[in-house]
Amino acid sequence: MSDKLEWLDSYSIKIDEIDAQHKKLLSIANELYDLACGEETNYKNGVSKALKKLTDYTEYHFSYEEDFQKKYGYPQLDFHKMQHDQFIQQVNSQIQKLSTPNAEDGIVFYDFLVKWVLNHIAKSDKVWADFVLTKMNG
Repeated sequence: MSDKLEWLDSYSIKIDEIDAQHKKLLSIANELYDLACGEETNYKNGVSKALKKLTDYTEYHFSYEEDFQKKYGYPQLDFHKMQHDQFIQQVNSQIQKLSTPNAEDGIVFYDFLVKWVLNHIAKSDKVWADFVLTKMNG
């Protein structure tokens, strides 16, 4: 079983609002982790609500990020949006597997989430953030 992920300053992309949204995404993912590690009844009762919260917030965050990139003329916006769209498709297909909830599947899904989010922050978000920061500070 994996450990629960806590936010580290090294994840920061140096844009406060986006960092706050990334922290919130991890916090929601951690709610899923806590459910999966807790009582089985609580997991079965709480998992669909946690997943709904996660998907709603993810869509809000991606939309905010894409609007932010558009505002500053980020040239790779279409590619970044494609990564977001693929992630949402992957999440939706993973959620199908959770329709008969068991905690083990919840942890597998949690691992998938945090790996994708951290990889996306480190590789894609930091690139566009560097571009945008030069525009904001220039």
